[in-house]
Amino acid sequence: MSPFFENIEGRRFLIIGGGQTARQKLSVLRKFTDKITVVAEKTDLGDDAAAGSEILIIRKRFKPEDLELGDYIVAATGDRELNREISLLARQAGKPVNVVDDAELCTFVFPAVIRRGGLVIGVSTCGKSPAYAGYLRREIESQIPDNIEDILDMMESCRSWLPEILPEQKARGAFLKELLQRLLRGEIVCDGAGAEKALAEEFRDRGRKQ
Repeated sequence: MSPFFENIEGRRFLIIGGGQTARQKLSVLRKFTDKITVVAEKTDLGDDAAAGSEILIIRKRFKPEDLELGDYIVAATGDRELNREISLLARQAGKPVNVVDDAELCTFVFPAVIRRGGLVIGVSTCGKSPAYAGYLRREIESQIPDNIEDILDMMESCRSWLPEILPEQKARGAFLKELLQRLLRGEIVCDGAGAEKALAEEFRDRGRKQ
């Protein structure tokens, strides 16, 4: 499998199953969308799981026509044969499908996810060891600064005004690397005081003297 990020705005997810594994997938998906429908004859998902969102919980036995409820399908029924049937039906319908705990039946997999604002990191072992993926996720997360969202916001804001100070792409790239390092070391604070612009001007003047 090859990792990639996809814009899922407006896309719908269908989770078939209502047990603990379905709850886990719902928890992951809710970090990115609430356009989710859960179909399960029996489920321990209460109405609180969908409170304040577009999430819909339908308590019924799965039928093939239910696939119309999602653009992406997640089979989490706990029944291997039913999951296999759902995978086959989804593939025939041309819809991406994830089958919990059965990588061979998947056309996409869920990584262990870290999300901090615009920062999204996914770790996957392609189904070989979700436990190790989860362990590695925690190790990576422990290295992320608490203020990473503020840092990323500042880096993004630079893109609007930086070309006026540093017209050349090479110079902008070098400056952004320096700015990032100073932010990570805590030498510049994301407080809206404009320290980054002062640094850019200093960087420009330094280049002129060389």
